[in-house]
Amino acid sequence: MLKLYAYFRLLRPLNLLQGAIALLVMATLMDSLPAWNIIMYAMLIVWCYTGAGNALNDYFDAEIDKINRPKRPIPQGLVSRNGALRLSIVLFLIGSVIAFPFLTKELAVIVGLALFFLITYSPFFKMRPFWGNLIVSVILGMTFLFAASLYGDLIRGIPPFCLAFGFNLIREMVKDVQDVSGDHAGGAQTLPLKYGITFTRRVIILCTVLLMVGTLIPYALSIYGKYYLLILIFGVEIPLGFFIYSLQQDSSTANCARLAALLKGDIFLGLLAIFLGKF
Repeated sequence: MLKLYAYFRLLRPLNLLQGAIALLVMATLMDSLPAWNIIMYAMLIVWCYTGAGNALNDYFDAEIDKINRPKRPIPQGLVSRNGALRLSIVLFLIGSVIAFPFLTKELAVIVGLALFFLITYSPFFKMRPFWGNLIVSVILGMTFLFAASLYGDLIRGIPPFCLAFGFNLIREMVKDVQDVSGDHAGGAQTLPLKYGITFTRRVIILCTVLLMVGTLIPYALSIYGKYYLLILIFGVEIPLGFFIYSLQQDSSTANCARLAALLKGDIFLGLLAIFLGKF
């Protein structure tokens, strides 16, 4: 049972929950609610691909995680690297088999790009300054594009894609600052290792300000209503303001870990704002 739970942890349950919420939120943004079987198929596909990508990431990061994430299943010795790789391959195959009957030309492009990025992220992009941050943020944001296309209106997925992309880009850079010790030992060339923590902090703050301004655009364009603005101010803008202040005061590993957790939770409030935005 412990080993089974360890394999489940490889999938990152919180990431799976976030994906499910994204799909449900996207369903509510359609003119009419998609059929529940379509929503469930979408969840299965996203869960399979997300879990596969996370397991593959742990396979490649086994040595780095001994320093940065010692409580993950592979560093703890609960799952072998080959076990994580096998799980990843199986989940990629299952997700692709489920997705195949639904593939239009539009969906085929989205799914194809998602697969390409998920498979190449850890071995090719993660170790490169900023590129790894960019790619993983695109992957997470593409959940909304995938759902919107599957539900019948790709355009509806663009604003939440931008929100998710912005949040995750900032969070990934904060995690790079948090992980400098392990990344240095693993030979990574992340933004703080290549250009320094001070430069990286400035980039993070700039991106955060752009996100704070950008999230107001859907309200200004009347895409989302007053409830979006209300949740946005109290659930997103104010926490991001605190985030900037805290990062300026303290860029230590411990504080970056807290701020990364704050950003991960804040994404849910951003999704809540989008959900309420249609009312």
